[in-house]
Amino acid sequence: MTRLVLLAALVLACRTPPRVPSPAKLAQPRLVVLIVVDQLPSWLFERDRSVFRGGFDRLLREGGYVRRGELPFANTFTAPGHATIGTGAVPRTHGIHGNLWWRRDQQRDRSAEWDPEAPILPIVDLDKPLPVDVGASARALRVTGIADALRSATQNRARTIAIGLKPRAACFLAGRQPELAVWFDAAAGGMTTSRAYTSTAPPWLVELAKTKPPSRFIGQTWTPLDPVYLARQTQIADDAPGEGGLHGMGVAFPHLVHDFEELLHTPFADELVLDTATAALDAMQLGTDEVPDLLAISLNAHDYAGHNWGPDSWEVLDLTMRLDTSLGAFFTLLDRKLGKDGWAAVLTSDHGATHVVDRSPVTGAKRFSPSEIAKEGGPMIAKVSSNQAYMTPAWAQLPPAQQQAARTAAANAIRKRYPEIDVFDTSDASHCKERSLAGEVCRGLVEGLSGELYLAPKRGFVITEYPTGTHHDAPNPDNQHVPILVRAPGLAPQMILSASILQVAPTVAALLGVPPPEAATEKPLFEIEPRSRARP
Repeated sequence: MTRLVLLAALVLACRTPPRVPSPAKLAQPRLVVLIVVDQLPSWLFERDRSVFRGGFDRLLREGGYVRRGELPFANTFTAPGHATIGTGAVPRTHGIHGNLWWRRDQQRDRSAEWDPEAPILPIVDLDKPLPVDVGASARALRVTGIADALRSATQNRARTIAIGLKPRAACFLAGRQPELAVWFDAAAGGMTTSRAYTSTAPPWLVELAKTKPPSRFIGQTWTPLDPVYLARQTQIADDAPGEGGLHGMGVAFPHLVHDFEELLHTPFADELVLDTATAALDAMQLGTDEVPDLLAISLNAHDYAGHNWGPDSWEVLDLTMRLDTSLGAFFTLLDRKLGKDGWAAVLTSDHGATHVVDRSPVTGAKRFSPSEIAKEGGPMIAKVSSNQAYMTPAWAQLPPAQQQAARTAAANAIRKRYPEIDVFDTSDASHCKERSLAGEVCRGLVEGLSGELYLAPKRGFVITEYPTGTHHDAPNPDNQHVPILVRAPGLAPQMILSASILQVAPTVAALLGVPPPEAATEKPLFEIEPRSRARP
C-alpha cells in the first residue's frame, strides 16, 4: 500500500508542471536600462546562445529569458517596433505604422520621425547649414511611453534619455518626450539631437564629438575575430549566395570603412552608441540618487549588417560576438558605478529577419520590387510604401462605390501576378481582436494614415528594392518572434517559452516603480509587480 501511495505521488509530481520562480520582493534599482538590438530574431539568437560569453550571457545567467517575444502585428519594421516596445501598444493605437509612409497631402514618402518644426542641431562647426525640412521628433506618436510615465510619477525629477544610431529608434523608444533623444547624423557632425528636446546642443555631446569623433572610424578595416569559428557556426561561406556589396563594402571580409554610410554597417557603429551611453551616465548623473532614471539604448548596426549580408552571415555573427563583449563591459561599468543591485536591464528586439532568399529554407523564395507591384496594381496606385499600397488623388475623388471597385480591382491584379503575397483591404477593421493574419494586419494599421491595401508576403518572400540581402517585412515567426531578457536585483534565473512584446513597457515601468504608459494593457513579465514608491 505504501508503495502504491509513493507511486501515485511520483506520477502526480511528474504531471505537475514545474513552478516558474517569481520574485517575492525585488530590490529597487536606481537605473533601468532598456536595450534594443535591431533585427535580432529568436531563431538566430537561439542558434548563437552557446557563443555568448559577455553581456548576453550575463543576462541569461542572472535573469529571466523569454525565448519567443511575439509581435502581435504585421508591419515588423524598426519604427513601429521601437514605438511598441516603448509604449506597450500596437501600431493601430500608437500611430507609427512604418519606417516611412506616403503623405497624401504631399504625394511623397516621409520618415516616421519627420518633423519640420524640430530641426536637427549641429554638434560641430559646419561649412554649410543643415537642411531646414529634415527635423526629427516623436511628434507622430499618439500615446505616452515609459519616459513620460516616469517623468509624470516623479514630477519631472527623473532623468530620461534614449540613444540610438537611427533617429527613428531614438525618437520612439522611450516615448513622446524623454528629457533627451540622441542619434547619429553625419551632416550634423556626430551623435546629436533636435529642438524637440533642447534648444542647443548639450555641452557633453559637443565634447564627445571632439574627444571621440565618428571620423576616427573612417579608414579603419573590419576584420573577423575568428574566420574558422565563423565558418563552423554559420555553416556557410563568407561570400555566400545573396550577400550584398552595397556602399562599396564588398561581400566578404575584410571591410574597409570609406565613409559614414559604410560605418553604419559595422561594429564601430555600436561602439559609437555605447560611447554615448557611457558619457550620458556621468553627464546626466544617471542612477546617482533615489529618484529612478531611464537609459534607453538602440543598437542598430545589427540591422544594417543583416540587410546587407543576411542575418545568418559571418558579418552579423562577428558583429554580435563583439556586441556581446561590449555589453559585458558596459554592465561591468554599471556594477562599478551603481553596484550590482543598483541597476536593472531589459533587452529585446524590434523585429526579426527573413532568411536571405538565395539560401532560404523556403523553396522558391523571392524578392519582389514595390515599384513593380505598384505597376501591376494599375494606374490607381500612387505608391507602395512600407508594404502598403496608396491610391491616387484621382481615386480619392471617385464616388464610394467606384472607389471600392477600383480598390478591389487593384487587389485582384496584385494577387494574380503575385500569388505569394496576401493582399488585404485596409478599410475592413473587423478583425483587429482576432489571433489571425487578418488581425495582425488590422493591429498594424493606422486609420487615416495607412494605405488602401496591405501586402503581406508569405514566409520566405520579401518586398524590397534591394537586389541582394534580406528584409523583415513579412508577418511570420521569422520576423515576429524576438528574445526578451530581464535582469533585475532579486529576480531568479528562469525561462519561459513565449510572451508578448507588449509586456516589455509594463515590465520596465514595474522595475522603475511607476504606473505603465497609458495605452499599455499587458502585465509585466515574470510576475514582476508594480511597487509603490514614495513620490520624491
